[in-house]
Amino acid sequence: MILTRKIEVVIDENETELKSEYLKQIHSWGYLVRNGANELISYLYSIDRLKYYKFITEDTKIALGIIGAKGDSIKEGSAPYVLLSERLKGQVPMDVANALQQNVTNSYKEVRGKIFKGIASLKSFGNIPIPFGGGSLRNLQYSADTNSYHFTLFGIPFVTLLGRDRSNNNFILNRCLTNEIKICTSALQISENKRKLFLLLSVDMPKVEISLDEDNFVDAHLSVETPIVAFFRNEKRVIGNKEEYLHRRIQIQKALKRAQVNSAYTNGGRGRKRKIKALDNFSGKEKDYINTKLHTYTRLLIDFAVKNRCGTIYLISQSQKEKEVKRNSFLLRNWGYYGLKQKLAYKANLFGIKIVEKAG
Repeated sequence: MILTRKIEVVIDENETELKSEYLKQIHSWGYLVRNGANELISYLYSIDRLKYYKFITEDTKIALGIIGAKGDSIKEGSAPYVLLSERLKGQVPMDVANALQQNVTNSYKEVRGKIFKGIASLKSFGNIPIPFGGGSLRNLQYSADTNSYHFTLFGIPFVTLLGRDRSNNNFILNRCLTNEIKICTSALQISENKRKLFLLLSVDMPKVEISLDEDNFVDAHLSVETPIVAFFRNEKRVIGNKEEYLHRRIQIQKALKRAQVNSAYTNGGRGRKRKIKALDNFSGKEKDYINTKLHTYTRLLIDFAVKNRCGTIYLISQSQKEKEVKRNSFLLRNWGYYGLKQKLAYKANLFGIKIVEKAG
C-alpha cells in the first residue's frame, strides 16, 4: 500500500546567498513543472481526439505523425516523453520530467472516459508539487541533537521540521533510513504563499498483519450532529461532536470574513502585501483543521474495528446522505462526507478491512 506523508522541510544551508539561490531554483522548477503539466495534458487530449475527427482524412492523420528526438517516427505512447524532453531538458532534472510525465498521463487516463462523454472537463494544474523518483532522495540521516532528518534532493540539502509529530512521521522516516520500507515517487510542494516547503513522502507500506473475523462487522453512521456513530453488537462508540467540528469551522470562516472587511481600512504602507497580511494568517487554516479532524475521526473508527477484530465496516445509508448534502448548500460547504470516506478507505486498506456502503 502506498502511503503519503506531508512533512515540512527547510533548506539546510546557513550561507544566505547560497540558500537564496537554492530557493530560486526550486521556485523555477515549480513554475516549469506547472506549465509542462498543463501543456502535456492538452497535448494528450489533442492527440487522442485526432483519431475521432471524421473530417480529417486518414492520409492527413498519417502525415501528422510524431517525430522523436533523433528525427525518427515514434509510437504514440512515447509522445509525452518527447514533449517534456523538448520543454524541460536542461531546465529541470530529468527524473522530475519522467515523474511528471507518469503523473499527468495517469491523471488524464482517469478522466478520459468522462471527458469524451461530456461530463468532465480537462484538468488544469495550478500550484502542483514537483515530483521525483524515490531514488533521487539521497543521504538520509538522523540527527539525535535536533530530532530531525537530513537528506539531499538533486544536490540541495534539506532538513525536516517534525514538531510534535502527531502523525508519527519519525517512525516512517526511521524505517526508510533502515530500508525496511521503500520510498516511492514522491514530491516537493511549495506552499500557496511560497513561504514554506513540504516533502510529500510516498512509501510502500506493508499491510499490518492482524487477525480479523470475517463475521464481525461495524455499522457506522455519518451524520451532521455527530461525525461518526459506530456500533458493534451491543457496544456503541460516538466519535467527535458537532461543536468541535462544525462550530469551529464556522468560527474560522467568520474570522476570515472579518479580516477581509477590515483589510479595506488597513494602511497600505508597502502596498498590497501589508493590506492582506491579516488574510495570510488564515491561509489554509480551515483546510488544515478539516484534514486533522477527519484523520482523527477515521483513525478512531479503524481502531474500534481492529479492537473488535471486525473485517468489514458498513457505512449505513451513505448514498442517501450524500444526496441530502448536495441539496443543502450549508452542509455542502461545512461538512466533510467525501473526505471522511476517502480517508477511511485509505486507513482501512492498511489493515485489510473492507468498506461497504449499505442501505439503512
